[in-house]
Amino acid sequence: MQRSNKEIDKQYHSTRWQRLKKLKKIVSPFCEECLKKGIVTPTYIVHHKEWINESNYNNDDVFFNIDNLESVCLECHNSIHFTNEKDYYFDSNGDLIKKC
Repeated sequence: MQRSNKEIDKQYHSTRWQRLKKLKKIVSPFCEECLKKGIVTPTYIVHHKEWINESNYNNDDVFFNIDNLESVCLECHNSIHFTNEKDYYFDSNGDLIKKC
């Protein structure tokens, strides 16, 4: 997924992020939101609990903090990000899609 901010995009493509994301998926291989409901669903996305934005993407305590990460399935990730914006969702490639 290409982000509008190239610096944020670089963070997500960094080797450090790729390794941390892989570690989180190993530590938490199932969607943490689904598990709260007693449902076992494989992790699809590693989500930042404190969302990444222009003011915190370069803060290691936010971006690279494993305690700020949550393993989630695609459906839960979409509901976290788009509860008030039902017209958008992430597809299986991680691209932002507008519903028709």
